[in-house]
Amino acid sequence: MDPLTIPELLSTVCNHLDKPSLLSASLVSRLWSAVCKPLVWQQCSFTAERYNTNHIVFNDNAHLIRSMDARRRLIGGDMRFIAQQCVNLRVLKLINCRMTPASFDVLCDGIPQVHSMTLEYCLGVNSRMASKLTRLTHLSSLSIMVHAQERGEGDWREDDMVLLLARSPLRSLHILGPDLSHVHLRGLERSTEFLQLAHLYLVSTFISQYALAVLLQKSPGLATLVLLHNAIKNTTVQTIAENCTTLTHLSLRQAKSVSTAGFESVFKKSQWLRCLDISFTLVQDAAVTTLARHCPRLQVLSMSHCTRLTHVGLWELLSNLPDLQDLCLCGCTKLKVEGVSGKEIWACQGSLEVIDISQIGIRVGIDPLDALIGHLLSLTRLKVLRVDEGLFPKDLFPQAVYPDHDTSQSQSRA
Repeated sequence: MDPLTIPELLSTVCNHLDKPSLLSASLVSRLWSAVCKPLVWQQCSFTAERYNTNHIVFNDNAHLIRSMDARRRLIGGDMRFIAQQCVNLRVLKLINCRMTPASFDVLCDGIPQVHSMTLEYCLGVNSRMASKLTRLTHLSSLSIMVHAQERGEGDWREDDMVLLLARSPLRSLHILGPDLSHVHLRGLERSTEFLQLAHLYLVSTFISQYALAVLLQKSPGLATLVLLHNAIKNTTVQTIAENCTTLTHLSLRQAKSVSTAGFESVFKKSQWLRCLDISFTLVQDAAVTTLARHCPRLQVLSMSHCTRLTHVGLWELLSNLPDLQDLCLCGCTKLKVEGVSGKEIWACQGSLEVIDISQIGIRVGIDPLDALIGHLLSLTRLKVLRVDEGLFPKDLFPQAVYPDHDTSQSQSRA
């Protein structure tokens, strides 16, 4: 018997094929077509133009679609197709689409099984539309990225935000762009129910201190918290310290207003922390020492462009974090060759797999590098080493990566 006539075995083989290969394989026989078709259609890129051109093909295979990326302008007919025929849809991503209340009503009423939705820079999206997502009783992941033209205060209202948070079974919430400075979430504070949120990303939302405190108090199981471009202050991190004792992932990137005392307050309460991003902050060695001594489970640490970090703080990190796997020190200009070449710095770090020491205070072609080279060569698990071009001989570290200067600068500005 030909093993590729066994559907289970054929399906296993086809799962490793790309979409063009699957399309070719589906033409071999009816059996192959029956196995390959669901794999071809389980992820679908959708536009109004494609639907108008091939609507018969879309209609025949709509029930096979599990994940869809829909782009650009979608009219009522397109929304009805998604809502009425994509009956097994689980993941929906709408990108640069123009939304109307009527079309969004049609959509929400027709996709009750969706558990992940992304609204990426869609014109017309506001808190009233977002509150309609409470109809999706299986929705566990929601990402809303607001178009720059629609970041006005009046489009995001208190009652709608409370409704969305209180009545949705959300585990992951990612909000980028809307001005939430006037939203206080008092209705959420009065509720006796806790939120199921485990992952919270607030980027450029200007969320008020009061609202953030309410949100964190109502999310006792929060594991991931990302705050970016939100005017983070000492009171912000103290609120995090008081309410988020279960965090495993934390990003306070660009929090330049946070002092040593502020950082220490949150580090002392973050014993479960595994990933931390404090890039582009003014964190000093004292706070880094607190981090190293209170967060022993840390595996990923990004301190890019922390220009006040010296070898004293680095020694504390590498001495007290035995599980550290990924360490980014890009742009930490106070780290000189003398400070990073000592044997004690690297002695306890057998787990490091990724190191970024580009743009630190080492002078290419001037500083002695033999000791540092010896220590880096002793890291047996090292997979990626990001360094300035010309710092080491290229044949010495085959895993070396040389970041493009312009790319690094653009990332710094971002």
